[in-house]
Amino acid sequence: MKSDQIENFPGALPSGLPREEMKKHQPTTVRMMRAGSEDIVVGENSSLEGSFETQGSMFVDGSLMGADLRTMLLSIGTSGSVAGNAHVGRAEIAGTFDGQLVVSGEVILRSTSHVTGEITCGKLISHRGATVRAHVNVVEDEHETGDVFDDGKIPSVSKLQRKISKPQLRRVTTFAYGVFFTLGVIGLASYL
Repeated sequence: MKSDQIENFPGALPSGLPREEMKKHQPTTVRMMRAGSEDIVVGENSSLEGSFETQGSMFVDGSLMGADLRTMLLSIGTSGSVAGNAHVGRAEIAGTFDGQLVVSGEVILRSTSHVTGEITCGKLISHRGATVRAHVNVVEDEHETGDVFDDGKIPSVSKLQRKISKPQLRRVTTFAYGVFFTLGVIGLASYL
């Protein structure tokens, strides 16, 4: 394409302008990306090597060799492959992973996934057909291993369900219904 053809596009500048002229023509509003909120996408025909760190997500449809990844979400598509180490919050694999995968949350292995190496995660979900030739270590979250009220915070419902047996839950539920019914009757009586 010739430079005179480029000049016909709206907003395009001729390539032969001096640097001072180029600075004058730059737009005054600049869109800034916040650090830590970006996503990384490795396209299907891309092959990369090295370390990548983001507070966002990483989507891999190409290949990453000798990778050292640190991200919140790692998604490897069916055509994607990763060889190296990854420390992530959550991983979903439909392609190939070879190396050490450390995940604080859950790992989802789709039916087309092939995983070799070592996996350490909080939860593992494997679909029928997934190939796993790895040492897998599923560990509990450190907050869920302690007692319910150890840290002084209000526990989640799932933690309470582990501590309350079914007969206790029935008694508490029956008592709660009785309290609500009694308060309702008192409210109606005071209204009349």
